[in-house]
Amino acid sequence: MVMRKAMKKHPFFLPFAGCKNLCVYCNQRTITGVNKIPSPQDVIEELKVLKEAVEVCFFGGSFCRLGIETIRGYLDAVVNYSPAGSQIRFSTYPNDLSDKKLREIVLSYPIACIELGVQSLDPKVLALCHRDIDPSEVLDNLTELREENIPLAVQLMIGLPGQTESSSVGDIYKLAKIKGAAEWQIRIYPCLVMEDTELNTIMQENKYIPLSLNEAIRWGGKLIDEATSLGFTLIKAGLQETEELALQVRGGPHHPSLGELMIGESLVYRLLRLKPEGPWVVPANHMSKLIGHNRYGLKRLAELSQITEKEAEEKLYFFPSRKTQI
Repeated sequence: MVMRKAMKKHPFFLPFAGCKNLCVYCNQRTITGVNKIPSPQDVIEELKVLKEAVEVCFFGGSFCRLGIETIRGYLDAVVNYSPAGSQIRFSTYPNDLSDKKLREIVLSYPIACIELGVQSLDPKVLALCHRDIDPSEVLDNLTELREENIPLAVQLMIGLPGQTESSSVGDIYKLAKIKGAAEWQIRIYPCLVMEDTELNTIMQENKYIPLSLNEAIRWGGKLIDEATSLGFTLIKAGLQETEELALQVRGGPHHPSLGELMIGESLVYRLLRLKPEGPWVVPANHMSKLIGHNRYGLKRLAELSQITEKEAEEKLYFFPSRKTQI
């Protein structure tokens, strides 16, 4: 699939803003590196100097729980002070848009995408993570949003307390059943153990064992493969690496290129599904996913096809192409 050129994103991070409870794994200030929540006026000051249209993003909290006046303040800042043609993306709790009046207000603005922090649809996992959410209500709300053709993205996590790979893959199929032919996007994040979180305490008490790097790569690769096969567009895998994040991680599959490794794993699955014995023809823009990171993808291709690394490389061909999605 040829990817359309995406509008440049201009993110604002609102750590914990609107959140009614604290999930066991969450420390948004560390993950985003932002300690102060920007006000609508702060947003105006940044946007009014821009020269080209952007996708203004509000991440790190539950945007639709900020209160209607605050929500309008942020959205009006974008409409009135960003370059013409700019659009809006925000993340929020998955059932926040069940309020039709709020939905009508939000959708009166130029919304590019609404990202819903689903994370998991497994009741046991949600309870262990202290996420105040009913999976059946989430699915009902998603069905309603789908019927109104609202542009959506879903955020899922791997390695959460009590979570298994099979339950995670099951979540994808539940979401895909509702999505149908709609063009939904997806983000996949690993569960990292951060300083100043309940999960760190639980891990130190040996009540939680985080994923190893290899476990995360394989689980994430499987999930990406299933999601893209079901028509989701992957917009991000892994967390954005920052100095603050690196300093505060206490456990779990932390690696600056985890997303690239997971995507490489998913590419291997796809190649073997299409041609179990090769040869494998791959767009050149995906070369790093197989040859980079100490040839991880190539080694996995050889391992899963039960041949030597040299034999796998001889069956691999790269061709120049426009940018494509896996």
